[in-house]
Amino acid sequence: MAIHDPTHLFDGHISDKTRDRAKIISALTQPQFASIVLFAIVCLVCTSVTEYLVIYGISVFFGCIFPIIEVLYYSKKFHNDDGDVVRREDRFAPLLLGTFSYVLGVLALWLVHAPNLIFVLFICYAAVTFAITIITNWWKISIHACGMIGPGMAITYAFFPWGLIVFATVPFICWSRYVLRKHTPAQMAGGIIVGFIITAVIFWLML
Repeated sequence: MAIHDPTHLFDGHISDKTRDRAKIISALTQPQFASIVLFAIVCLVCTSVTEYLVIYGISVFFGCIFPIIEVLYYSKKFHNDDGDVVRREDRFAPLLLGTFSYVLGVLALWLVHAPNLIFVLFICYAAVTFAITIITNWWKISIHACGMIGPGMAITYAFFPWGLIVFATVPFICWSRYVLRKHTPAQMAGGIIVGFIITAVIFWLML
């Protein structure tokens, strides 16, 4: 499967079995769904079971449940049957609401004195989502590709080298989004670059 132009969608043909595999990978790595597992790992830096449950609960509510609800709402509103908001023009509102949810998560984590790594990670989520919200006015970049970068960096920071496993999923995510004609290679590269640069700068400044 050759990529002839990184600025164009996949124009080849794949089998039904390959398409089904790509759909499964794409669904499981939807950033909001994947974060349920990734937050469970990052929250292992908590020092007690009670702290873990409180911090994980806050993280899942503001980082997963609320974003999932609003994405599914907008997906249905714009007649997408796969849980995605496909058109660039339709993405601004759900991304802005996602940013708002992450900001509320930052405030909640600050109020309960969450471990610094988790607090800073949520700041990264808010900043990256806001950046994508601005970018989406002109260009659609891959939130799927971007979504593994922050948690991957946090898990690598806390539990090196295990976080590298998260990064190993990125090529499979990009493959699935490409063959499903959701993104061009350039859009996926853009998502990875935006996620990495913003997260790296915030980690460098705050950790």
